[in-house]
Amino acid sequence: MKPTRKSPARKKTPVKSGAPERPKRVRRNPERLIAAILNAAIEEFSNHGFSGARIDRISKRANTVDRMLYYYFGNKERLYEAVLEEVYRNLIEEQRQFVPPEGDPVNGMDELITHMWEHYMNHPEFIRLVMSENLLYGRYIRQSEHIKQVSFPLVRIIDEILKSGKKKNIFRPDADTNFILMTIMSMGFFYVSNQYTYTYWLSKELTPNLRSDAWLGHMKTVIFDHLMVR
Repeated sequence: MKPTRKSPARKKTPVKSGAPERPKRVRRNPERLIAAILNAAIEEFSNHGFSGARIDRISKRANTVDRMLYYYFGNKERLYEAVLEEVYRNLIEEQRQFVPPEGDPVNGMDELITHMWEHYMNHPEFIRLVMSENLLYGRYIRQSEHIKQVSFPLVRIIDEILKSGKKKNIFRPDADTNFILMTIMSMGFFYVSNQYTYTYWLSKELTPNLRSDAWLGHMKTVIFDHLMVR
């Protein structure tokens, strides 16, 4: 008697309940998300200041949820502090990349003024954040341990350029590193930060989009008129 062959068991087809399937959760890269949050926060704080900035707008711009901002940064104050650290980190990184020409203090100072001016023109958000922090009397920049530990390379670079110019009897011997730096910063900073008020009282042709090259030339004239030995 031949053995009876069993027919193969059929696979059961899962019965669909009719409810929509939940999409698979995509794990986000934490570093990418933190960078997106910081970029969104820079935009928000620079446009609205510390008091006017809103967490929900930041999370929406970063394509995330409020909970993730608190998870990575703790609170609004710490996020604002991280924003200051980020914009100053970018500033210092650009300064470190600046290398003045050797043996030519005049050309070195000329290029340094241009370098500082271009940073202000290319990063108006930095200027707005500095203005906002000054309205807070520098509270958060003083709290940042990260910012306390760094120094501005341009202070050293300007000092070296001035020493070279003085040694060659090109620059006046009493030229002060801090005063030169503050003069360049104030002229460049003011032109970008106050454009909405001075163009009301003065010619609208002074706006950064129209006369930036002319103002840069004026900055250099002022600096070199002070520096050069006559």
